[in-house]
Amino acid sequence: MADTPVTIVHLVRASNGFGPFEAFISSFREFPPGTRNELVLAMKGFGPDDDVDQYRRRVADLDTEMRFVPDDGLDLTVYFSLALELARERYCFLNSFSRVQAPDWLAHLAAALDHPDVGLVGASGMWGSGHSYMHYRWWLPSPYRDVFPDRRNVWEQFRAIESDRTGAPPPSLLRRRVRIPFALRDVVRQTLWFPLFPAAHVRTNAFVIDASTLDRLRIPVVRNKFEAYRLESGRRSLTRQVQQLGLRAQLVDRQGRSYDVEDWARSATFWQGRQEGLLVADNQTDTYQNGSAARRSVLSRFAWASEAAPTDP
Repeated sequence: MADTPVTIVHLVRASNGFGPFEAFISSFREFPPGTRNELVLAMKGFGPDDDVDQYRRRVADLDTEMRFVPDDGLDLTVYFSLALELARERYCFLNSFSRVQAPDWLAHLAAALDHPDVGLVGASGMWGSGHSYMHYRWWLPSPYRDVFPDRRNVWEQFRAIESDRTGAPPPSLLRRRVRIPFALRDVVRQTLWFPLFPAAHVRTNAFVIDASTLDRLRIPVVRNKFEAYRLESGRRSLTRQVQQLGLRAQLVDRQGRSYDVEDWARSATFWQGRQEGLLVADNQTDTYQNGSAARRSVLSRFAWASEAAPTDP
């Protein structure tokens, strides 16, 4: 498989505007992939009134194909539906906020996937578990108990992150109490569908996989955020399904070094150190990179618990 061309599928969401697409294409031009590839732009949710020509002009000199898809489902649904249509041998899926960070980035990812016992390779991943965090919030035994001594600070940091993501004011503690029925629903969901820490999973913002492996996975339709979280980090996540096939899931850093699950915390690719190993950035890595020391500390400890090694901005 060493000379197998890689089909890059980059999601372009009409609702994001032109900015994230421009950021990706600029990074794509700055950092050569380093291996044979074709670029497919998954144009999601574009209507007759959207200016598609500006996107076409920006990639006019590249080997690029545009595929227009409806604004149904979430990123993973688009990826896997297009994979069925394209029928290529190897894919690299990149979400709408992805930005390349180093030259030969695709060659590094593809080289790791060339190993016969490797089935999934990502630019980032973590061990973090919402299930174990739920245990911590409800004063149950959890590995987070030893790394999060200040519960109020942790709650405040996650409130602020959610507020930054949605643009809505942080929910008050009173509102939190009013939402107790929803909290109980979340307890049931986490218990049934998500593993305890370490819940190792490759993040789906940037990953490579062969069609032969993808064909062996059970991929449900992803209609909402909860279903996307399940497929990324749940008990039947992509990572876990690949492992159940007897294959390894690895991360790769910007130097081309690959890491097995037990070594992911050392890769410095996600919510760790200065993320100096990061190969492909996105809005989640930005949340950490641009955050305060307090925010970095909380995110790093959520991702890696006792193996966390955050640094000041």
